[in-house]
Amino acid sequence: MNFKLNKVKIAGKEVWPIVEGGKGIALSNGLTSGSFAREGCIGTISGVFADKYRPDGSIIPYSYKGKTRQERQNELIVQAIEGGICQVKKANEVRGRDENNNKNGLVFLNILWEMGGAIPILEGILDGSKGMIDGVVCGAGMPYKLAEICSKRGIYYNPIVSSARAFKLLWKRDYSKYPEYLGAVVYEDPWLAGGHNGLSNSDNPNQPEKPYERVKEIRQFLNEVGLSDKPIIIAGGVWHLSEWTDYIDNPELGPVLFQFGTRPLVTVESPIKLEMKNKFFTLAKGDVRLQQFSPTGFYSSAINNSFLQRLYMNKQRRIKYSESENFDDLYTYPVALFNGMIGKIAERALRKYSVKKALLEKANNYGIIVYINPNDKELYKQFIYDGFDHILKTPDGYLQFFDANTYKMIMQDRRDCVGCLSGCLFSGWSQRENLKISPNPMNFCIQKALQRAAKTSDVENSLLFSGHIGYRFAVDDFYKGGQFIPTIAQLIEQIKKGY
Repeated sequence: MNFKLNKVKIAGKEVWPIVEGGKGIALSNGLTSGSFAREGCIGTISGVFADKYRPDGSIIPYSYKGKTRQERQNELIVQAIEGGICQVKKANEVRGRDENNNKNGLVFLNILWEMGGAIPILEGILDGSKGMIDGVVCGAGMPYKLAEICSKRGIYYNPIVSSARAFKLLWKRDYSKYPEYLGAVVYEDPWLAGGHNGLSNSDNPNQPEKPYERVKEIRQFLNEVGLSDKPIIIAGGVWHLSEWTDYIDNPELGPVLFQFGTRPLVTVESPIKLEMKNKFFTLAKGDVRLQQFSPTGFYSSAINNSFLQRLYMNKQRRIKYSESENFDDLYTYPVALFNGMIGKIAERALRKYSVKKALLEKANNYGIIVYINPNDKELYKQFIYDGFDHILKTPDGYLQFFDANTYKMIMQDRRDCVGCLSGCLFSGWSQRENLKISPNPMNFCIQKALQRAAKTSDVENSLLFSGHIGYRFAVDDFYKGGQFIPTIAQLIEQIKKGY
């Protein structure tokens, strides 16, 4: 194969155009990012509630004593800053220096803009690790303040966008004031990338667009505003660089780098358990699904395991309801709700309240009774018969049926909320006083699900984020049919060959 890869200048330094994807909740840590930088590439630390360690190297779990969500979020922020600084120091220890005593490669910090306490966590990590972070990568939202925060500290900022339109909005509102420290623009393909995806209202989740034209639009705008030397980092769907030769050294696209988020998960340095790594060798094309269950409200791509299948099954156990009887007779069958429980107890209570109309109206005023379409009566009874006799309302007007254990877990997870998102559709938490969110049981506690993926071997009951090319582990000869897990150095050497 005739393939040649050249270094690219970014953040004031020439590096190989190979970037580690920033995988949140401890999957891109100091060891992985430092290992990428040591090879002359860009390593990326996840600043999303990073791990901190005891002197013996064991992980210190986050703990909370606060009685309110705000108190617990304050504790979360403090621990996240400590964990982030810990991982930055580790990355710089691992990346080392070259023969001229210059630091190898670059180390970036990845921040999820919509995570709870994003700004104080970012500022705390940057201020606590001066001189050790070369750039900040940030997405999942519109991080307008990113440029100001980084520029004041002499650090390059690298926004993640899924379209030229998104970057234009950021540029016109704020980034144009700080052009000097724009390191690169990260184009994350909203149909192919793993984790949270930047699908806009104008994008059809079922009709993927080829990235070339979208990348070209970003380049055209960069040229218009005098930033033709700023590179674009292409993220999502990247496996073999030999498949991207149309993008490399292409004057129409300018300097580009490529981000690898999924492939580094299956390396020796990757912190996930061996069972999780081996899961990737079992994937077939289509086993990664683009879905909208995340409590962030964003689409996300994850492996279709038992965890995800349960969320899809939940959608099959729901009935539209009304708070009152409708004149058009659509909702005339009453259902009694008592702290989420239905079934015999609720039915007996309903009969009791129905003895007199006045009592029925009183019960209705307290939200004890709602009404469903008589045509759904048998479906309602079947759900109860099957053991799904606990119910929660959804913000979009459905009664959602759960078994007792799932209901108990949902309520406990809501009570344990620590404010890990700026606004959580699952728990109803919002750190913005002017934003009220109705909790939705169709979502889930994302920090709990991702922590399970990062820290346990439970491949079926964890949220396993992956790019849609995850199935290629099983068909790529480099991995010898699942018998070979490379080091990061070996992976980078293979990537530089083009395959």
